[in-house]
Amino acid sequence: MTLAATASPRTELRALLTLAGPVVVSQFAANALALIATAVIGRLGTAELAAAAYANAIYYLGFIMLIGVMFSVAPRVARAHGAGDIAAVGRTLQGGLWLAMGLTLVCLPVMWLVAARLPAFAPPDIRADLAATYLKIYALGMLPNLAFIALRGTLEGTGKPRVVTAISLLGVGFAALVSPALAYGWGPLPRLGLTGAAVTSVLATWGMALALWPLSWGQAAGAVSVQGVRQEVGALLRLGWPIGLTLGAEGGMFTVTTLLMARFGPEVLAAHNVTLQAITAIFMIPLGISSATGVRVGQAAGAGEWQRARWAGLLGLAVSGVLMVGFAVLELAAPRLVLGVFLDTGNPANASVIAAATIFLGIAALFQTVDGAQVTANGALRGLQDTRAPMLVSLVAYWVLGLGVGAWLAFGLELGGRGLWFGLTAGLTFAAVALVWRFLILTSRPR
Repeated sequence: MTLAATASPRTELRALLTLAGPVVVSQFAANALALIATAVIGRLGTAELAAAAYANAIYYLGFIMLIGVMFSVAPRVARAHGAGDIAAVGRTLQGGLWLAMGLTLVCLPVMWLVAARLPAFAPPDIRADLAATYLKIYALGMLPNLAFIALRGTLEGTGKPRVVTAISLLGVGFAALVSPALAYGWGPLPRLGLTGAAVTSVLATWGMALALWPLSWGQAAGAVSVQGVRQEVGALLRLGWPIGLTLGAEGGMFTVTTLLMARFGPEVLAAHNVTLQAITAIFMIPLGISSATGVRVGQAAGAGEWQRARWAGLLGLAVSGVLMVGFAVLELAAPRLVLGVFLDTGNPANASVIAAATIFLGIAALFQTVDGAQVTANGALRGLQDTRAPMLVSLVAYWVLGLGVGAWLAFGLELGGRGLWFGLTAGLTFAAVALVWRFLILTSRPR
């Protein structure tokens, strides 16, 4: 294959933004389910918010790796679409759905077992009964969530992201109406508290997956043999398990940080959870750009146009960087505006939580730019189907530097929660530099 410049940077930027816009909105919508639950639970009380934070930390410690495995669907679909192989697109979709079911059958019972044992190891300041109940219910959304990623990846990989956006927004609208109604007991409905918020998230996820199913299935043209699907599941696993470990390394860093944060009391843990939800909402923008970048890189690589693949990755990094710098300025200039989405900033009872969250948000603004760079570079590398080197980078960045530096600062130098957040910054910075360098090396020569 030779380098082919079939599209100018301006044309590639226009194509990237056209795809990235709906994908970003879809990412926002997907994350909005967690945001709505956090906002609703935050008004139930500090104890409820801390319990939900603890349960979510445990759930996503393992689930984030399953998400990573399912992320293998989009780059394989994009590569097949770029090569004009329609049969391979359908085979990847079916393999992805079978993979989602298999992962759920293995992991859902494990999650329920952990929930049953949670009262035995939860910190004394955490309402273990509330956290266990929330975890058991929330885990019921595992299968539709994984299936939705496969269905979404098929449509985005073939350049049809708008339908995903529409269905995702409908799911958010449902959650925004039903979650507070069930949690607070509006009208004749009973007050279910945490249970109401968890049930709403599960119902919304099932509805979104079922609505997307027939629309995505239209991409699966022609019959696919059982042997073909089995082989595709194996290919997805080979590509996806390094992605899963990569996301697990990053997500695990945040999760373990949350569990360590519980040692500083429920107010600090609640502040950490609110801050994490706020920056996670903003993170949906570079995450969406990352997905779009991966699709554009994958389509160009599938067509053998490596110069276009390089431009797609570089432009994705530039767009992500500019946007994340802007949001960092907002967080530093108006932290109470950001935190007011999740907490009643005028309530004196929340003063200690808001004070701690303001400090955390200021530190978080420092690493958001590099966080956007590392996730976009990761997406570009997935487009090249390069997943094992990013996995190794992530393991060193997050578990050696991120957690190591954070624990040393928090407990060794007694900086408390601030030290853990500085550790996150160190890990993300290393990952960003290493992954961008890897992409530049791989696209500097014909493959």
